[in-house]
Amino acid sequence: MDKIRKDWAVMIALAAVSLLVVLNFSAILTWISEFIGMMFPLILGMILAFVLNVPMKRIEQVLEKINFPQKLRRSVAILSIIVILLLIISLLIWIIAPMIAKTVSQLGDSVNHLLFVVADFVQHSKLMQSSEVSQITDSLSQSNIVSSVITFLGGFTTNISGLFSNVFSVIMGIFFMINILASKEMLARLTLRILNVVLPKDKIEHITYVGEVIMDTYDRFLMSQIIEAGIVGVMIFAGYSLVGLPYAGLVGVLSGVLSFIPYIGPFMACGIGMLFTFTESPIQALISLVVFMIVQIVEGNVVYPKVVGSSVGLPTVLTLAAALFGGNLFGLVGMIFFIPIFAVIYRLVKEWVEKHEQEQAAPVVAVGGIIDEEN
Repeated sequence: MDKIRKDWAVMIALAAVSLLVVLNFSAILTWISEFIGMMFPLILGMILAFVLNVPMKRIEQVLEKINFPQKLRRSVAILSIIVILLLIISLLIWIIAPMIAKTVSQLGDSVNHLLFVVADFVQHSKLMQSSEVSQITDSLSQSNIVSSVITFLGGFTTNISGLFSNVFSVIMGIFFMINILASKEMLARLTLRILNVVLPKDKIEHITYVGEVIMDTYDRFLMSQIIEAGIVGVMIFAGYSLVGLPYAGLVGVLSGVLSFIPYIGPFMACGIGMLFTFTESPIQALISLVVFMIVQIVEGNVVYPKVVGSSVGLPTVLTLAAALFGGNLFGLVGMIFFIPIFAVIYRLVKEWVEKHEQEQAAPVVAVGGIIDEEN
């Protein structure tokens, strides 16, 4: 009887909390947004530490192989990570963003010039009447397709620069990242001691196992994606350079970065590459498309199966679902990081199902063995 009353009390409490959340949803969202704003340096530091912990471990392993002094391994690894992070930030702010902004400013003039060339060709070839050509070119000039693309790319460059505009928050985030990476073992021991106090032993074992699955899945996902991004970037750079296309370095870097976004990233990189080369010549934009098609054939049939393959063990359908779900919630960042999150959930559910199937099958096997012995 007491158990039933307790269950009813829990259900009523949950219903009351759910009702309060629904009635004050906008206020809760505002409070969460303000809280994230206040804690942004710490949150940024935690995210950076979680992401950069994987390459840092690889650097420490390399230092260990060359018999580098143990006391200095962590410091050298963290210093290497900081240098890499600063190089990436500098590349985004002072090289990529200005080049994109310059290309965007030239895009409108290139489109207008192309319309004039096409209209002149059609008119002289007598495929259409002059009045019809003028009407079509006027309609295209007044359409908002090109202006929408220019606005999107302009907003993209603004977001890149604005992301690092708050220098104090970024510096504090890097400071938190350094401290978390330097003392991660101590933080892990402290967390385990707290869990030992508040939770029973079997729960701690479950939590520890889930943590190990998360780290293992994320490690394999990130390293395979980094290798794939490097290969794709180099192939695009080499392809652009071989056929004499401009912006080889910029498009190569963007292609490598966008390759982290599954399925959609390559199309985005192809579109951006074509826009860049289109400002120089429409023919070069078509050549850029051919280069991307060749690279994607090699990447899809050779690089991805060999390098990434089933690194996270997630089926294609669930990978797409993770990318779409994460993208709707958190944009490009969500599209990237929701894949390992889904992979962790998929692995845990799969192991739970397999465990219960084995437990259900065990009595049947035992009964079968008894029957066989009796026969």
